[in-house]
Amino acid sequence: MKKMLTLLVAVLVLGSFAFGGWEFDDVLVYFDGTEITNSYGMHGVTVDGAGNIWYAMHNYSTETLYPANGDTVYVYQVFAVQPDGTPLSFSPISMLTINGVVDTLSSSSKGMATDNDGNILHSVSGKLYKINYTDGTGMAMYDFPDYTGSLTKPAVDANGNVYVGTVGQGNPVKILNSNLEETGNAIAAFSGAYTRAIAVSSDGKDLYFGSTWNGIGIRHFRSEVPGTFPHDSSSTIGGWQIDDTTFQTLWPEDVSMGPDGYLYAANTQIDFTGDADHGSRYWVYATDGTEMYSFGNPGDPDNPDISEHTTGGMWNGRGCAWSADGTTMYVADFGYNCITVWTQTPDGVDSPITLPTAFELKQNFPNPFNPSTTIAYELHADGMVQLTVFDLNGREVATLVNEHLNSGSHTASFNGSNLSSGLYIYQLSFNGEVSAKNMMLVK
Repeated sequence: MKKMLTLLVAVLVLGSFAFGGWEFDDVLVYFDGTEITNSYGMHGVTVDGAGNIWYAMHNYSTETLYPANGDTVYVYQVFAVQPDGTPLSFSPISMLTINGVVDTLSSSSKGMATDNDGNILHSVSGKLYKINYTDGTGMAMYDFPDYTGSLTKPAVDANGNVYVGTVGQGNPVKILNSNLEETGNAIAAFSGAYTRAIAVSSDGKDLYFGSTWNGIGIRHFRSEVPGTFPHDSSSTIGGWQIDDTTFQTLWPEDVSMGPDGYLYAANTQIDFTGDADHGSRYWVYATDGTEMYSFGNPGDPDNPDISEHTTGGMWNGRGCAWSADGTTMYVADFGYNCITVWTQTPDGVDSPITLPTAFELKQNFPNPFNPSTTIAYELHADGMVQLTVFDLNGREVATLVNEHLNSGSHTASFNGSNLSSGLYIYQLSFNGEVSAKNMMLVK
């Protein structure tokens, strides 16, 4: 029995991770009537704890308040939809009430992320909001001290620390707790580049910044003791040798940390860099700087056509986010004013696992997790259930359930406090059928 389980786990891991990149699937959201321009565009996307997609536009108001009173307020709403595009009941959001104070969203989006509790972090000019993903209400707000300009897209480590800075130079990169209360500086004064986005390693030791407009690649800063010792400049990632005398550096408008541990960097549009071979697409790097691959179909800067977004065209990426299982990615495209959907491109590995008919195994939540997570499953009949967790080598690390259960909905808890960070597989066996899924422990 153990050999069969080990083989199943090995095949599952290959089927999940042996892929050659990302393939365009569909357009989730497009703002009809817009055009390609550098004046406005999609500027934020994230996936909440329930798998719904949140997004917002930059400098493109979607509601007008009080025009009849001659005191017009332009609102930059936050939107939330299900994976099929159906809006959530509270979407769009125009106002947030936090500690009894009503804030109208009169400042456009600068980037989005999801906190470890599944809620939404939304950056605007001078402020960072936390929004409850279950009902769209305001939970907390951080007012960046002595600064009213654009904030960066925030980033969150496995311990729930939130990192946010400013697009403009010379200001600190702040560390906040999950209530958006300031706990310290990651960097006292960030300089040398304008930046729109921050990505962070799960342990908080490594910070990665874009270098908007001056094209010096992904800037890597490291601290051995985050929050105590400042993050210092360590390395720069991204660039290409164009010819014998020309080296083109990456101009990342967005930097995101993928569930695979890779850095996803959106190289700016072609007409900014003049580099048709590398502009207007996402480039994927290992954290040691190794270039893995790229994806996206660059538009023609001489004959731009906004309809190209319908076929996977990419103009200027401003954010990406993933489904809980890491197999679906959502990309915010600034120039094409849309959210596109991408799926993993398989690399010739077929999984022999068939879909079960007697039960349904759900994705654990939260995922990634530290140190505990919940696994839900539904049984369509009574029977013997075995729910087991394995590491990547096929070694059993926990048996969560091993008993006869009645039909219906069930949950099991898994605590990984005694395990190392990494990918684990949980497998459900029931009435002769087997299903398994991946989950990520980050510490």
